[in-house]
Amino acid sequence: MRFCALLLVAAFGCDTEWIDVGDSPTDRPTELDLGTPFFDGGEDGDPEFVLGQALFFDRELSGNRNVACATCHVPFSSTTETLPLSIGEGGTGTGPTRSIGEGAVLPRNTSGLFLSASSGALFWDGRVERNGGSIASPIPQPPGIRTPLEALVLVPINDREEMRGQLGDIASDGFRNELADLDDPIAVAQAVFARVIAIPEYAELFHRAYPGEAHGFEHIARAIVHFQLELWDRRDSAWDRFDLHGEPLEPDAQVGSELFFGDAGCSRCHSGEDFGGDDFHNLGIPAFGPGKGDDGIDEGRFEVTGDPADRFAFRVPPLRNTRLTGPWMHNGAYATLEGAVRHHLDPESAWDGYALSQLPESLATTVRLDAEMKGEVFATVTDAVRPLRPLTELEIHQLLQFLKALDGDSELLRSPSTAVPIAVPSGLPVDVWPGGPHPFR
Repeated sequence: MRFCALLLVAAFGCDTEWIDVGDSPTDRPTELDLGTPFFDGGEDGDPEFVLGQALFFDRELSGNRNVACATCHVPFSSTTETLPLSIGEGGTGTGPTRSIGEGAVLPRNTSGLFLSASSGALFWDGRVERNGGSIASPIPQPPGIRTPLEALVLVPINDREEMRGQLGDIASDGFRNELADLDDPIAVAQAVFARVIAIPEYAELFHRAYPGEAHGFEHIARAIVHFQLELWDRRDSAWDRFDLHGEPLEPDAQVGSELFFGDAGCSRCHSGEDFGGDDFHNLGIPAFGPGKGDDGIDEGRFEVTGDPADRFAFRVPPLRNTRLTGPWMHNGAYATLEGAVRHHLDPESAWDGYALSQLPESLATTVRLDAEMKGEVFATVTDAVRPLRPLTELEIHQLLQFLKALDGDSELLRSPSTAVPIAVPSGLPVDVWPGGPHPFR
């Protein structure tokens, strides 16, 4: 694939050149049909994908020009960053090597991006959601935003700790961070678009992707979502081959599927093609980290609705590729998928026996397991968290084998360089995988 990027020429000028970005169709594995996620971007390609790819990886969208969408949603790491809690702008590194630097630890785990087009509620607390014929959002949205996924794009860009930065910050290019000076999210969106469209290569990409339209921030959102859906809105798992074409599952996975939809009771909450849901439940997960409020506690859906019944409830996470997207739960409390599954069997005992060794020391010291915290959390625990009957050790294994059958072939074959551009139009650094294998394959 090729797109137009600004290249420095010697020390005294610059020029525009078409350069290779990421894998070409001939570089992809031939034993599996991965569809067509990579394009030339020219007349016969998909310029909207090329624009979305550049924006997804470009730090120009952040106030201090030091973080991109891809910094936390790392493609090779199955769209997450392998940390219990995400690290905001000012952090350093990518994926497993990311550290706090001058940034802040954020309250929640990075969510995966798989089959998200069908989701009616987004983020762990559902603060962006479809509400009848409209979209509910914690901040005003610019005209032209059509879906919850498009509305989601501006939320982290506008958040000071995630991407926007603090008042008085000096960006990585040595200039004042003008996004941090703005109070109105619409003004932030306009300023981000002004940054981007001032780069000639982006102006050309917008023209190619959306010819004849008056461009604005909504086109940034639209292109990023298009890129995301082309890569990660896929039904290519063993379960899909069984469900769509009748190909048999492995025997243990088959029994696990029967448990999932039967006595284990998982499908009471996890449903739909993404095996997630737009509902919110309190599973009794141990509390730690910076929290969302002044008290340092993350009360989940309650932060959005103000309904006491929603305290400590979080969105039902999709289970597509869940084996590949650890650590698990809204705060990454469990270092293994098996630990997360076992928590459902007896949440109270799991709380009492929670192993702090699953967390880095900096987070382990913040864990609240005291009786007062336990009483608050378990006052609203969801009845449906437990299976319909006790499960045997073999049945737990079989349930885990079913969850493995939700791994997408495209994720299992993804390489560290897949879909990662070697450059972006701003000329800022591109986040790349730091080396080593995928942590959960």
